[in-house]
Amino acid sequence: MPAPTLSPRSSARSVDGFGIVEVLVAILVLAVAILGLAGAFDSSRRLTLLSERRAVMSNSAQQEIERLQTYPYSELAMISKPTHSSEKNNPDYYVKGPNYAWNAENSSQEETLVAASKEVDCNVKAETGCGLIAANPAGRSCATTVGACEWSDGLVKGSVYDFVTWHSDGHCGECKASENYKRITVVVTIKVPGGSHETPPLRVSTLVVEPG
Repeated sequence: MPAPTLSPRSSARSVDGFGIVEVLVAILVLAVAILGLAGAFDSSRRLTLLSERRAVMSNSAQQEIERLQTYPYSELAMISKPTHSSEKNNPDYYVKGPNYAWNAENSSQEETLVAASKEVDCNVKAETGCGLIAANPAGRSCATTVGACEWSDGLVKGSVYDFVTWHSDGHCGECKASENYKRITVVVTIKVPGGSHETPPLRVSTLVVEPG
């Protein structure tokens, strides 16, 4: 008995149907793979960009710390006291009256801001006793001024905020009971294009000892 045969129409329909399913599955798998690859590239790009920004910010902060350490101890003081900001990403958010929370991770660690001894006159002229740490960076170039300023590195721009506070060490033996050292805290912010990934401020702090 001869084997049954499929008509040409039945054979074509069977083969064609199986091929369409395979093509659809392949397209779906390929689409998922492309989306996953695109997401990985985007995440990698954002991480690289964030790392580059943090490196530039860290360099600016370190340069500012080193620059301030070259000035006389007596001049490390705020020309005028900064005022509290309601914006959490603004470094002035941690200003609380005469105090400053130098540790953003523990805002209860507050220290008194070091004010210039001639604070009333310091906003109009520079002289001994006026200190050198400005509170507001707006309009002040880091290349020409000391204290809060605006910086740029290639296409990257931002601001530097400087704070000087009194640090009391209860374990320094024969030193006075309070205000043993001055703490310099430098906070660097960066301006990012609209819609770009936000980069949090970078904070660096160090203690300065009075010579002698």
